Parts: sequence; structure tokens; C-alpha cells
Amino acid sequence: MTQDPRSRRRAETHRRIYLAAMDLFLDRGFDEVSVGEIAAAAGISVPTFYAHFPSKEHVVLPVPERTAIQALLASLPPSDSVFLTVRDAMLRWLDSYRETALEELLQRWQVVVSTPGLRLRAAEFERFTATMVLESLPPATVVPARKLATELVVTALFSSYTQILLRWAEEDGARSLLAVADEVLTTLRNMGGPVS
Repeated sequence: MTQDPRSRRRAETHRRIYLAAMDLFLDRGFDEVSVGEIAAAAGISVPTFYAHFPSKEHVVLPVPERTAIQALLASLPPSDSVFLTVRDAMLRWLDSYRETALEELLQRWQVVVSTPGLRLRAAEFERFTATMVLESLPPATVVPARKLATELVVTALFSSYTQILLRWAEEDGARSLLAVADEVLTTLRNMGGPVS
């Protein structure tokens, strides 16, 4: 599907901001870079930066769109196990990263690993995404009598998701992302973690 010229220009500007910000973060460190410096490097105004990213944290920790989450969950085979549904969705999401996108994901999480404040913010982004997933689960998966169990399962899985990306970045991507995911999720399940 071809983008209209306005959408294409917006996407090009968004990408230019992202690349300028990441160059600065990798060169000087996340905390040492201001939004004004990112805007100058990208050749845009500060208001234009904020029209694309709510904060500089969102450059490194983008939040998935609700429609993408809903489409991913809808693409999975029906299951009455919240654990398996969300785990399979996470693995499919991680497996969708290829080449340049995978390299950029690694760079972003290396910035997170090297920035204590961002590690804390990652937990906020994790909870926000977990809430979107909870709200997007197929109705058959969410049994009112098990609402608390469902929330705990999804929260535990998203905490694991953050751990997957942190471990992978700490290892400089030496292992495949899915190998790290398998290790973390298997550990969670073997600890007597949620299985339904």
C-alpha cells in the first residue's frame, strides 16, 4: 500500500529524528542529550520533535500501537490459557524483528542498559503495554472469576519480556533474541509460575 505524500513526509521526519537521537545517545549517553540537541541534529524544531515523540524516552522505548497488539492477539490460535496466549504473542513479536530492525532494537536496549533512569522507565512502559494487552485479550480468555490471576499472569510475562531484552542487550546480542526469550520464559514457568 502506497503512502500519500503527507504520510510519507511524516514517516521520513520521524525516522530522521530517531536516527539523530540514537546517534547522540550512543555517542554521548542518553542523560547527556537534550531534546533541543536532538531537534537541531535532525534539522527540525523542538515542537516538531514533540509532535513525533512524547519524550526522548519514547525514542528508545517506543510503545506499540493498540491496533498492532489487537491484530497480533487475533492472529493466534484460540486458547483458554492466558499464559500460553501472551507468551506466544510475545515470541511472535520478538521473532518479527529482522536485520536493521533487530540491530536497532539491540542498540535501543543497550542505551537502556547503560542508563539507570531508563531502566526504571522501562518498567513503566512495561506496565502500560501489559495494560493494553489485558484490555485486548479475546473475551473467551478472560474469565471474570479469574481476573486477578489473569492480571498476575500478564504482569509476570511482561516483567519477563523486559528481562529478555535487558539480558540480550547486556550480552551485546551474542545469543539470538529467541534463545534468550526461551531461557527466561522457561525459567519463569519452571519456578511454578503461572500456567493458565
